[in-house]
Amino acid sequence: METSILNPKSIAIVGASIDAEKIASVILKNLLEGGYNGKIYPINPKYVEIQGRKAYPTIIDVPDNIDMVCIAIPYQFVEEVVDQCVEKNVKTVVIISAGFKEVGGEGEELENRITEKLKNAGIRLLGPNCLGYIDNRAKINLSFARENPGEGDIAFISQSGAFCTAILDMACEKGLGFSHIISLGNKADIHENELMEQLFSDTNVKALALYLEQFTDGKEFVSLSQRAKKPILLIAPGSSEKAKEAITSHTGSLASSYDTTIAAVKKGNIVLAENSEELFALINLIHINILPKGKSIAIVTNAGGPGIIATDMVEKEGLILADIGEKTQQKLLGILPKETSIKNPIDILGDAKSDRYEDTIKAILDENEIDSILVLLTPQLITEIEETAQKIVEISKTSPKPIYTCFLGGKDIKSGQRILELNRVPFFNDIEEAIHLISKLVKFEEGTNKRKIMDVKEYIKRPKYKKEILRITKDNDITIMPDRLAIKILEEFKIDTPKQAVVTGIEEGTDFAALNFPVAIKATAQDLQHKTDFKGLYLDIRTITEFEEKFNELKETLVKVTGNKSSEILIQEMIDSKLEFFIGANREGDSDIYEEKGLGFGHLIAIGLGGIYTEVYKDIKHMLVPEDNMSVEEAIDDTKVSMIINGYRGKPKLAKDRLVDLIIKIQRLLVSYPQIVSMDINPVMLTEDRAVVVDAKFYLKK
Repeated sequence: METSILNPKSIAIVGASIDAEKIASVILKNLLEGGYNGKIYPINPKYVEIQGRKAYPTIIDVPDNIDMVCIAIPYQFVEEVVDQCVEKNVKTVVIISAGFKEVGGEGEELENRITEKLKNAGIRLLGPNCLGYIDNRAKINLSFARENPGEGDIAFISQSGAFCTAILDMACEKGLGFSHIISLGNKADIHENELMEQLFSDTNVKALALYLEQFTDGKEFVSLSQRAKKPILLIAPGSSEKAKEAITSHTGSLASSYDTTIAAVKKGNIVLAENSEELFALINLIHINILPKGKSIAIVTNAGGPGIIATDMVEKEGLILADIGEKTQQKLLGILPKETSIKNPIDILGDAKSDRYEDTIKAILDENEIDSILVLLTPQLITEIEETAQKIVEISKTSPKPIYTCFLGGKDIKSGQRILELNRVPFFNDIEEAIHLISKLVKFEEGTNKRKIMDVKEYIKRPKYKKEILRITKDNDITIMPDRLAIKILEEFKIDTPKQAVVTGIEEGTDFAALNFPVAIKATAQDLQHKTDFKGLYLDIRTITEFEEKFNELKETLVKVTGNKSSEILIQEMIDSKLEFFIGANREGDSDIYEEKGLGFGHLIAIGLGGIYTEVYKDIKHMLVPEDNMSVEEAIDDTKVSMIINGYRGKPKLAKDRLVDLIIKIQRLLVSYPQIVSMDINPVMLTEDRAVVVDAKFYLKK
């Protein structure tokens, strides 16, 4: 993105007036009071002067060139101003006004028309339906926010203007500044990805926080996140169907699958916040540069109960209680009363004063096994709250490891918290929150070392059956891939399958079965997608007589259910499986997703326990295509069924390496045939040396 489009030398504000409560007037006031030193032109035909600046009837009447035009007038009049912007040849338009795509119908048509006009003229657009933006280093406050907390080192991009104001209000209370605050609104043109790219290259930006309801191009978002050298914090609502409906009505955007979002967060090593308070807390922690290098944590407490709660949370959040080495234990024995526990958590007792806290923290700082320290304090009768806070402040100034504090209580601990806050020492008054956020930072830091960028182009191979696929793929309707073609494609990617044949007549079927007993016979995917629901599957057939009986029964069932008298039948050799596994996939985006112009996340793979109870147990993990072998294996190990795969209670291990290899091949299949909008491989039969696909359904859509 050009750096100039949000760094104008001149700004016109359309709609400014002498009415101080008008949005355009608030924007003009914020711009003037923010110290912007470029040229400012209020636009309103009713006035000669507004807020001490000469006003013009239209932007055409401004005698100078204009870099940026900010429009804050009723939506019915916006298009006329856009036409003037095209005539005036401005560089950027910021549309604050609402009433566009987010309301649908004529509003969406108007937005599309305006966007097209600006695009054809080479003019960039921020919004519409946005709060505006703030660039504190450039002293630009082109927003109608109530307050601006001032300059800082965190950038914040939000699709919701209201969410911007909420975060700004929190920041003003705490005195935490931002480098940039950019409200995207409907994202008709300027979007998060190009802003991310610019902000990542800005040396004054330490981290980026985002609120996104919809991703402009998910795969590019993940790619940018993987390459980022800075923390990315994200709130992405839409985990429920109701939330998705609300998103549609709010910005006119369709919500991505929340499972896709979670997979993207993991792949991009993004820190996911669950609400605005958590996002702000994470912003603050990163602002004061508190990032633990590992998951081993030491707990120092003056009360046993909080120490136990902290221990439980450490385990729950995937952290590790650090082992206190012999040398450090000897130090602690020399400075603590005999009754204290020198094991982690270190209970320094209720009569601990500030010096005992100080000595204990200093003693454990040199312990190699400790990555971070959490200091718990409860306000007991002789507890020196302010003095302890001051001691922690002094130690933190030179500590190579982050020290977190959790002062529990109400009015008595306020003065101590204030000392910690003023000296940029992270503090909490809730143990669960403290450890939950520490865990998120630990996972981010671990992810920076493990991050491996996968290029989807390396997975694509020239597909043998592209013509056949394109011939049956439709634009709007989903079609199911015929079993004969599905088998060929599985073979193309050297995927392990049973000996199998698709037949129409009993004679052909008998010939195949006689050579491969025991066998299973099934309805094809075109006739019955869920075979067990309609008795479309017969297993372990061992004789010709039994085969002919079941074959005819299945034929009759298919006639009753589908009306098709010439249905095909799938016959397979039986596989003696130790476990049934599931591999599914959904495509987020169109079939051009892996081309340069394609927008979306691509294929989301789901893996877990297979069989008829897949949807009951929901032992499922997700990953975005493509992932490498290590990430695939980690996803398998995250499932509960992995305990059986890895050999449970002395049982033999199953072929996990073959399963990993199968999932890698499935990834290649999906990106080579992007017309596959959905896939259901259930089950994969796992044995001690094979991972065999015995049932695969592929659904196609452009």
